Amino acid sequence: MTLSIVVHRPESGAAEAGSSAAEDMRTAVRDAIWEIADAHWAMGQDAILVSTDLSPDYILSHFQRALARRGFGESGLLLVSSIGPRAAWSGLPQDAEGWLREVLA
Repeated sequence: MTLSIVVHRPESGAAEAGSSAAEDMRTAVRDAIWEIADAHWAMGQDAILVSTDLSPDYILSHFQRALARRGFGESGLLLVSSIGPRAAWSGLPQDAEGWLREVLA
């Protein structure tokens, strides 16, 4: 499997409208991840590692459609990039590090 990092920051209008709208956008993206990947790890509120062989372009389109289905006209910042087997990291929890090593093997 290929590992991708997804960065999602809800559009500024949703964030300003209240945490509820921003959280609804985040939930739409997280729910969409389950549709394309069984394995993923949330690095934080705005970043998720996803194990899937789908291309970053397809993943991005998938998230945009998921947001549109929930009534969001704008996606906010969405960045999807593949991570190669030579990835380096520091300070991850032990379970996350083990997961990364397994996915990148």
